[in-house]
Amino acid sequence: MNVEFMRAMGFGKQVDLVQQGKCPFCEQEVKPSEFRDDSSMKEYKISGVCQKCQDEVFGYIPKD
Repeated sequence: MNVEFMRAMGFGKQVDLVQQGKCPFCEQEVKPSEFRDDSSMKEYKISGVCQKCQDEVFGYIPKD
């Protein structure tokens, strides 16, 4: 993440949350053990978004 760019675009609060280990959407602490697969972990490393919020954003449908 380009911190300076994100701050310049008005996302300073979200950058601060990610740097504190919190999700920029729900503001809850992110636990690495919550990610179900490598794709989810990769998305977290890009955006800082927790698994629950990723599921909501991307419309996760559990497999039976």
